[in-house]
Amino acid sequence: MPRLDESDPRVGWATFGKEVEHFLQSDIGDFLVKRSEEEIAEAVQALKTVSPWRRRRIAELQARIQIAERFQLWLADAIAAGHNALSQLEEEAADG
Repeated sequence: MPRLDESDPRVGWATFGKEVEHFLQSDIGDFLVKRSEEEIAEAVQALKTVSPWRRRRIAELQARIQIAERFQLWLADAIAAGHNALSQLEEEAADG
């Protein structure tokens, strides 16, 4: 098997993706994901009952939902980028 070039950005992405996966399996990662899910649920519940003329409150609740969703999306993006980089490296190693 050929030696990996650690300066290859794909190696960095593959490593980073694995680190994010391990983070999500940790107590801290689990807490933060659950907390973001709770934040979304709380904001959605509040959004269901807010008066329609309270535009600022509606916008605030929508922003809370978007921020919590983005947090999870960023983590998923990092993992996906890591998997993609790892697949490319494995393909290259198999071809080489």
